Amino acid sequence: MKTYEPMKKLLIFTALCLFLIACQHNGPRYNPIVKIKYSRNTANNINSSRNYASITQNPWQYMLNQIDAYIPENSRVNAERERLLRNPKGFETIASRSEPYVYYIINQLRKNNLPAELALIPLIESAYDPLATSSAQAAGLWQFVPITAKEYGLQQSSSFDARRDLIASTNSAISLLQNLNNRFNGDWLLTLAAYNAGEGRVRRAIEKNQAKGLPTNYWSLELPTETMHYVPKILAIIDIVKNNKRYGIKLPDCNYENSLVRIDISKNISLAKIAKYSKLSLDELTTYNAGYVQQTVNGPFHLLVPYAHAADLFKKLQEDNLVVNEVTELLQDTPRTNMPFEFKSGFMQNNSIARKESFSRNVKKIAYLVKAGDSLYSIAQSYRVKITDILQWNNLKNSKVQEGDILTINLANANPI
Repeated sequence: MKTYEPMKKLLIFTALCLFLIACQHNGPRYNPIVKIKYSRNTANNINSSRNYASITQNPWQYMLNQIDAYIPENSRVNAERERLLRNPKGFETIASRSEPYVYYIINQLRKNNLPAELALIPLIESAYDPLATSSAQAAGLWQFVPITAKEYGLQQSSSFDARRDLIASTNSAISLLQNLNNRFNGDWLLTLAAYNAGEGRVRRAIEKNQAKGLPTNYWSLELPTETMHYVPKILAIIDIVKNNKRYGIKLPDCNYENSLVRIDISKNISLAKIAKYSKLSLDELTTYNAGYVQQTVNGPFHLLVPYAHAADLFKKLQEDNLVVNEVTELLQDTPRTNMPFEFKSGFMQNNSIARKESFSRNVKKIAYLVKAGDSLYSIAQSYRVKITDILQWNNLKNSKVQEGDILTINLANANPI
């Protein structure tokens, strides 16, 4: 028996090798599962004052430093990246709209130990416009549809729509993302797909593949067309942010004076009066507080205004006995008692808030994010410009546009229809 033992081992080894070779060459090939892996080191501890300083100095730079995602060399990702980079200025304009909101969003993601890159979701969902509403009645920065909003405790009434409120919608979006990620065993690609298409639809696609003996990773699933573009688009944006210098993209140069702070108001007051007190335009104030449907808001309620405008506004409201607490910085979530603020030199660049193009009454040029169902005709009609002008401004050869495209609309030079 001992004489044949080496021969027996050799035969077993040879058979195993042949089996492995056969497995490699037989049957269809599929893209490997692409997982976004995030390493959470001590620098990302939720109690780290160093992280707080990083976010206040520049949340986009903080996000850039935190990115730890593997971006696959994938035709779908490449196509979305190319589409976004057709109009780099448009991408930069939409990214700059995030400034008042992104401080709070990134800090909440940090506190919940979630990837900072998830702050890019509103860039796709709403172009960082809290007033955005889709054809499916999704609303706000995070584009909650009514049924999901109700499930996650977002109030919707004739006077207030919490889907448009920065604080309420962000906290609900984080809860939704956490739940989805837990249900999909930490797979962020499936999580993002479910955020877009719904958990049930992704589950059914997985079960369909399981029944056929097919892989169940995101790239192998048959999902709605929008979702097939959605996840690659997020990965493409992460890659653009991560490699912004390579692609010639300038990330927003944020100023903490433009971040939003909270003032709790006790009585009824019109937004027009608050705008006058704060020296903000009514358009600006309404956008920051997009959850309030009526122009007169019933107290008690919370008001969001830029840091730079809070001191004067608080003083005026205090004189009218309208405030409940001191001003609350959203990143610290505690009332600030030393009013007016003393800005720290490391945080500030100047003493005046930058006016965003989306708020100005004299807008010359805007960046428009193409939504599902849009056409050049409908966009031209909305802004009262010519289709030929849109083609010229964006160097387009034909009138075909796709969801996710960024178009420049030059209102100042537009010809009347």
